[in-house]
Amino acid sequence: MDLNELRNDCSLKQKKGLHFIIASVIIWTAILCVHLTQIPILTKNFITFCCTAPLMPLSYLISKVIKVEFQNKDNPLTNLGILLSFEVRKIL
Repeated sequence: MDLNELRNDCSLKQKKGLHFIIASVIIWTAILCVHLTQIPILTKNFITFCCTAPLMPLSYLISKVIKVEFQNKDNPLTNLGILLSFEVRKIL
């Protein structure tokens, strides 16, 4: 399987990242609500920073609801991080 076929396969299985798009719309809506309030700017900055933290868990939950693969198991790069962590442990 060449790179273009793999890219198209991932795009179809993950519905072009729809779960991340929906999660980011929710997060940006929360950030908009924070910035429409009359709280001090430093507090707004902190709350904005905190609003960005749930992106990955929220996109994972949305992927389960809309029945999309969160992570493509057929992608050879999926397990690369796990393999690299084992190699680092061997060295140490």
